[in-house]
Amino acid sequence: MDKKDLAIAVLSILLILSVASSLITYHYQQQIIENQLQIIRELSTNRGAGASVPITPATPATPVIPTNTGSFTQERSAYANIVAVRSDTNEGVIGKVRVEIKNGTGRVLANTKPFVEPDTQYSVRTAVKVATKYTHSDMNSMDFIVSFDINGTLIGGPSAGAAITAATIAALEGKKVREDVAITGTIEEDGSIGRVGAVFEKAVAAEKNGIRLFLVPKGQRVVTFWERKEVKRQIGPFSFIQVYYEPKRIDLAEYMRGKMDVQEVSTIDDVVKYMIY
Repeated sequence: MDKKDLAIAVLSILLILSVASSLITYHYQQQIIENQLQIIRELSTNRGAGASVPITPATPATPVIPTNTGSFTQERSAYANIVAVRSDTNEGVIGKVRVEIKNGTGRVLANTKPFVEPDTQYSVRTAVKVATKYTHSDMNSMDFIVSFDINGTLIGGPSAGAAITAATIAALEGKKVREDVAITGTIEEDGSIGRVGAVFEKAVAAEKNGIRLFLVPKGQRVVTFWERKEVKRQIGPFSFIQVYYEPKRIDLAEYMRGKMDVQEVSTIDDVVKYMIY
């Protein structure tokens, strides 16, 4: 085989591999979009005829100002719902985060089973800082242990930050987090709730698991999904189908009407109002 034939053979192999890779990527993205469309069709078909059940915010929690900022004499814990999206199926899942507080020296420990990525660990520490500041507690007199219970082997991203903060505040104040409420959103050091991805998939998972109130970051109640379109073309004796996708916007509050209330939150004060009692 001369150099010219070898070059042609190599280019042919590379072309085949490139086409195969493109087809695999296309079919994976198409499956994700089809899953979204199926969920949307189900929601449209099964929507209740009546109006949604109004959600009454929990009694606002009053920050606790300790009279003694020395030792933390009572161990406390609290749970909160968290929602995530599996990377292998792109489906939303729901689980819980548990925050335990003990006497200590300011350590923040994230349980690594399932494995917790660095950005999630950073979110845990930020959540603890915000919670202790909100409750005027002495962070240096306590240790915080944050554990996750969710269907998956990997916890990644900062989207559970708001939920972790709520559970920490509840534990510090000896209160509880409502079991029928879930939230997705990051937590920033100033107490604001940041934007996240895959809100649609998370909302569907929350509704399927009996959540009555789903909290999302401000500006994310309306989400975008891609709707499949087909155009048939006839060229001589041959028929062709052109497939493309158009962006569509969905108001989650409308699609979940009669099943689950969807509210936007912008600060940790909003989260406490709805979640802690």
